[in-house]
This record gives sequence, C-alpha cells and structure tokens, in this order.
Amino acid sequence: MQQRTRVLTIVTGAGVALVGGIVTVVYLFQPWRSCPYDDSPAACAMLPADAAVLAIAVVSTLIGALVLVIGLLLRPREEAR
Repeated sequence: MQQRTRVLTIVTGAGVALVGGIVTVVYLFQPWRSCPYDDSPAACAMLPADAAVLAIAVVSTLIGALVLVIGLLLRPREEAR
C-alpha cells in the first residue's frame, strides 16, 4: 500500500506541476493579446482575470513541485511477514 501511495503522490505532483508550468508560461507571453502601442503581446498590460489565472497557475506549480518532492522523499517500507 505504501508503494502505491508513493507512486500516486509522484504522478499527481508531476502532473500538477507540469500543467501549472505550462499555463504559467502561456499566460506570461499572452499570445492571444494584441495592443496598439507595442508589437509584442507580452508587452501588453495584463487584464485582472489573466492575472488571477497566472497567480493560480504559479501557486499550482509550486504546490505540484512540493508534492512531487514529498513523493520522491517517501521511502517504501519493508513488508512485514
């Protein structure tokens, strides 16, 4: 049972960190935005809703990384016979 918990923790942490990281990068560059005062979408001012999504994505990435590290640090116990 301990090994299953460890694997589930590692997979969950890695998945959350990966998705959070992707969303963070996408929202930092904002490829869907355009603004008349600059050529680069990343230079446009961020909307409040975009900032909220970015903040949630950053926190999710950190939490996912923490869960991943905890899963990697868990040591499987020897089965008692």
